[in-house]
Amino acid sequence: MRPTVSIVVVQYEPNREKIERTLLSILTQEDQDFELLLADDGSMHDEFVFSESILKRFHRTATFIKLSENRGTVWNFWNAISHANGTWVYGISPGDYLYDRKTVSWIKETAQKEDAAAFFGKAAYYTDKPELKQLPGETPYDRSCYCKNTYSAKKIKRNMLLYDDGISGACVVYERTQLLSALAEMKGRVKFAEDFALRLYAVQEKTISCYDRVLCWYEDSTGISNFHDIMHSDWQEMILIMREKYPHDWTVYLAYLYFFNGTRKSRILRGMVGRLIVPQWLPFKRGQNNFKAPINGKLQELSRLYQMHQEELS
Repeated sequence: MRPTVSIVVVQYEPNREKIERTLLSILTQEDQDFELLLADDGSMHDEFVFSESILKRFHRTATFIKLSENRGTVWNFWNAISHANGTWVYGISPGDYLYDRKTVSWIKETAQKEDAAAFFGKAAYYTDKPELKQLPGETPYDRSCYCKNTYSAKKIKRNMLLYDDGISGACVVYERTQLLSALAEMKGRVKFAEDFALRLYAVQEKTISCYDRVLCWYEDSTGISNFHDIMHSDWQEMILIMREKYPHDWTVYLAYLYFFNGTRKSRILRGMVGRLIVPQWLPFKRGQNNFKAPINGKLQELSRLYQMHQEELS
């Protein structure tokens, strides 16, 4: 029987402490009826033997998948879900953790009633340097257009493509076959930003649902999303993919003009493109720029995980 959910640990040169805590957050879930895969992106030290030793302590098995060379997150995630069997997939990286013991139960319950292409929750941002503490953080800024009573495919496309109001991939559960198709178009071009698949969904007007439930602990300021030049390059490549696939989509065309508004154009032309397409005086942009992100989640849930990790080591 096909599992409802496949959880994929997506890794590259993983830190042992982080991968152990990530696995502990998965292996101590109250509901263990899910498929587990560990997907490595061509690391020299994949730590699969170490991870398997943790799984054995919990009498658990997993599928181990490794790329022969480093190809980036998009290719690694695509390769993993090509081997997955779940109707829905959730990807997580070492250093990020499932929020509490009931997270998998919530994912499964929500997945069984959803007919969307993807659904997302919230992240609880944290750091453990120099000490364990919570931090403010939340994406997207505008969540209302994803809610059932106020859903707007037009606003979702505008927000994602023009206002850079994206969704963090750490919070997203995807219908597997639709994600597989999107990543197949992206791999080899978009390298790291697998969650840009949601921007392709927006153009295709696929349903993306939003929930207030905290889904994961997200380690702040360590992931690839903090390397803005890399992410900008990935975004430009994603726009080119959408431009090729949907040449007559007006929002895609505006995004192409706006995000390829480079220094080769005259200063006057660059200024006109910027001010006409996404003027910073718009109420949305003002709100987005001034947004004070909330602190999500309860620190005791994270503290419990760290304490459990220490007990495992002792």
